[in-house]
Formats: sequence, C-alpha cells, structure tokens
Amino acid sequence: MIKRIYYKLMVSTINTAQKSSVYYDIWKYTSSLYFTIATSIYILFMYLVINNYLLDHQLDFLKLKISTIGKYNFILNMAIFFFIPIMSINYLLIFKGNKYKYLIKEYKESYNKKLFVWYFMIALVFMCGSLFLKK
Repeated sequence: MIKRIYYKLMVSTINTAQKSSVYYDIWKYTSSLYFTIATSIYILFMYLVINNYLLDHQLDFLKLKISTIGKYNFILNMAIFFFIPIMSINYLLIFKGNKYKYLIKEYKESYNKKLFVWYFMIALVFMCGSLFLKK
C-alpha cells in the first residue's frame, strides 16, 4: 500500500519535472529533489512533534554540531539525515535500471501534476505549522 502511494507520487513528480520548460534536461534530478524536499518537511514536522511534545527533548542527541554557526548546523543535519538518504532511495527504487519507464506505464492515472501539487502544498502547510512548534 505505502509502496503504491510512493510510486504514484513519484510518477506525478516525474511528470511535473518533465513538463517544466526550465528543467527539461535535468528532470531526473529535479523530480527527485522535489519529492525529497516535501518528504523532508513531513519528517521534520514529525520529529518536532515527537521530540518537543511527546518525548520531552530526548531525541536531541540526533542534532549534530558540525559548525559553530547554528544555521549551518541545521542545513548540514538536513542534508545528512534527510536529503542524501531520500535521494539515494529514490535513485535505487525509481531511476536505477530505468524503472521509471515501467512505473509511468503502470500508474498512468497518476501521470499528472495534481497529486504532487497536493503533496507539496500540504508539506508547505506543515512547514508553516512547524514554525509554531518550536519551544
């Protein structure tokens, strides 16, 4: 079930990236990046809720202190925990061996921009909501 939803979202994301006139030559990278950004927002929101309200900051050990500047630490933590793993999984599950061609044929009904736009817009709402969750 979750795998099916993931494939439908990725097919919709591939369509969004392929139809973009700006990124038509690097659509594989941009489609994976679009999905990664939205999924990272969801995971970050869940982390903030769990860490701040359910476990009373017991997950703070996951925050790596790489730089002395706080905003760089946040960006590097996002890259290490979210962007790199999600982009790698997308490559292995979708783009390795041109599996996306089969998925586009299999999930033809999802080959539109609607599903991904909803997924991304809801992620933006969660991102705005997470600004108010920080203590």
